[in-house]
Amino acid sequence: MAPPFRLLTVPAFDAALAAIERDDPLKYRKVLKTVRLLRDQGPSYPGLQAHRYLSLAGPRSEPLWEVCVENRTPGAWRLWWGCGPGADAITLVMVGPHP
Repeated sequence: MAPPFRLLTVPAFDAALAAIERDDPLKYRKVLKTVRLLRDQGPSYPGLQAHRYLSLAGPRSEPLWEVCVENRTPGAWRLWWGCGPGADAITLVMVGPHP
């Protein structure tokens, strides 16, 4: 897998993103920046701090990964994603506060 990636979403991600856009424009801009970095630079970009998320699996039972939307702030937000389908795709699963 090498950037740029094709981004896919699940309905839960789309709904969360729409709610963020409506309720918190600053957070929405941060999420869009994170999505752009993930798409254009890839998960290995140091600022994203990508790591495997072990508590849940993705929509097709694939491993989930987590990247940072915010750092060093109470309740910092994260974006969860999975690889595929296909070598050039990333599926965005959810965005929200760090559990």
